[in-house]
Amino acid sequence: MQATKHDPVGEDIFDADIAAYEKLREELERTHMDQFALFFEGKFVGVYPDFDTAGRTALSLSKKGPFFIQQIGSPIGLDPDSAMHLHLRHR
Repeated sequence: MQATKHDPVGEDIFDADIAAYEKLREELERTHMDQFALFFEGKFVGVYPDFDTAGRTALSLSKKGPFFIQQIGSPIGLDPDSAMHLHLRHR
């Protein structure tokens, strides 16, 4: 079994992304229900009609990530089809 490397910087960014989403949650749910919100480095990037478009936009920002893509109106991280956390590392 291979040990995973602890990444406190990535965790801090992920926490900042979630905090940014929570701050905007009510407005996003009012205006963009079921679409996908993208956050990068603790900042709101935009809303996209589907996960693939949000993912392509995320990769255009940085090949490394981490990114936070959340389907608006879905519980955070409980449904892999509607909430996805991308932690991409450039190899």
